[in-house]
Amino acid sequence: EDYEDYEDYRKQEDVLQTDDNDVPMDKFGWFYKRNGTSWADGDLSTHSGKSDFSLLGQIDTWNYRKTTDAYTGECGKVQGSADGLFAPGVFGRKKELRIFSTDICRPLTFSNYGSTSVHGIQVEQFKLSSDAFSNSTACAANSCYNNNLPTGVQNVTQCKMKSPIFVSRPHFYLADSFYQQQFQYGIQPDVAKHDSQLWIEPLSSIPVKVQIRLQLNILLDKIDGIEMFRNVPQLMFPVLWFDSEAVLPESMASPLNMLVVLQFLIQACGACCASMGGVMFLGVALSGARRGRKMWEMEKARNITRLNKLKYGGERSQSLF
Repeated sequence: EDYEDYEDYRKQEDVLQTDDNDVPMDKFGWFYKRNGTSWADGDLSTHSGKSDFSLLGQIDTWNYRKTTDAYTGECGKVQGSADGLFAPGVFGRKKELRIFSTDICRPLTFSNYGSTSVHGIQVEQFKLSSDAFSNSTACAANSCYNNNLPTGVQNVTQCKMKSPIFVSRPHFYLADSFYQQQFQYGIQPDVAKHDSQLWIEPLSSIPVKVQIRLQLNILLDKIDGIEMFRNVPQLMFPVLWFDSEAVLPESMASPLNMLVVLQFLIQACGACCASMGGVMFLGVALSGARRGRKMWEMEKARNITRLNKLKYGGERSQSLF
C-alpha cells in the first residue's frame, strides 16, 4: 500500500464493512485497500448518448441512486460527468462543466476562463470554481453542504464510511486566512502550484491537459479524559495534498489535429459536392433550355416556310384564271 495505516483493535473485533460494497476493513487508513481496485468508486451508471447525445458521459445513478445521503437537497443530487467524458461539441455552448467525485460525494464545478493552444491545438481552459468549497456566507448556493466552517474547506465526513476528512485546495489556497494563521510557517498558497484546471479541445471534447490538486485535512481538538490531548488547540491540520496531472503528449497532437480537421474536411467535401451538383444541374438545365429554344426556333422557321408556300402558291393559282 502507498499509505501507512494503524491497527484499530476495536474494528478488528468487529470487522468494519463499507456502506456501499461490503469490502472488509481490518484497519483504518485513507486509500486503504484501494490500489488497483474498482470497488471504491461504487457502481456508476452513465448516459450512452443514444436518446440524447448531449448527455453522453453524464452520470445517471451512483450505486443505483440519483441522490446521496452525504448532503441534503440540491447538494445531494448525483450529477455531472462520471469520469471527464463529454459529448463532442458541447463546449461551444458551455461556460462551466461538472465532474462528479465519488470520494467527496459531490460534483466539482470548473469554470471557463479563456483559451490557449497545446502543440498547435486550440483548447478551452477551465479551472476549479473559486466558490467550490465556500461556506454559505460566501456562496448561498452551498448552504445545503452544511459547511459550518470558515470558507474554503469542505467537510466530507459523511461521505465515505464517516471518515474524518476535510477537503480544501493545497496550502488552503483561496480559503479564509484563518487557516493560514494557525501556522507560523509552511503554508504558502500559490495559484501556479495549487489550482486545479482542465484544458479541453472544444470540438471533440477531448481533455488535453488535466491538473487536479486537492488537500486532505483533519480537525484536531482536545479530547476530554486523555491527558496528552489536554493542551491541543483546535486546528485544521493538513495531512497530505496531491497533484494529479496528465498532458497530451506531442506525439498524439497530430492524430487529434486530424480528428479536429476531419470535420471541416468532410464539411468542405460536402460543400464541394453540393456545389458541383448544383453546377451540373444548372448546366443540364441551361443545355435543356438552349435545346428547347433551338427546337422552338426551328419549328417556328418551318411554320413560316409552310405559310409562305401556301401564300405564294395561292397567289399563283389565282393569276391563272
